[in-house]
Amino acid sequence: MDAQERFAVSTTPVDGVPTIVVTGELDPHTVDVLQAAVDGALADPAVSELVLDVAGLDFVDSSGIRVLIAAHKALESRDGRLVLRGANGMVRRLLDITGLAGVLAIEPA
Repeated sequence: MDAQERFAVSTTPVDGVPTIVVTGELDPHTVDVLQAAVDGALADPAVSELVLDVAGLDFVDSSGIRVLIAAHKALESRDGRLVLRGANGMVRRLLDITGLAGVLAIEPA
C-alpha cells in the first residue's frame, strides 16, 4: 500500500463549522487532496472558521505546511481562524519548530 492509499481526507460540518479530518502522510503526493478540501470549504464566503483534525497524520512535510499557512492567511483575511485539532507527536513538533504553534489555534483531539 503506497502513501496515497493510506492518505484520507473527509469533510464534515461540526456545529456549523467545516471540519476536515486528515489521516496518513501529507506530502507532495497527497497534498492536492487536502488543498482541494480546504478550497472547497473556503469557497463559501460565510466560512470564518475551519477545523483541520490532524490527529491521524503520521507525517507532514513542507507542502503540507504551505497548505496550512495559505488556509490561515485566507481565513485571517476574513477575520476568521484556522484551528488544528489533535496536533500531537511529530505534527506538534513540526509546528513548534516552524513557529506555527504560536500563530495557529491548536486544540486537543
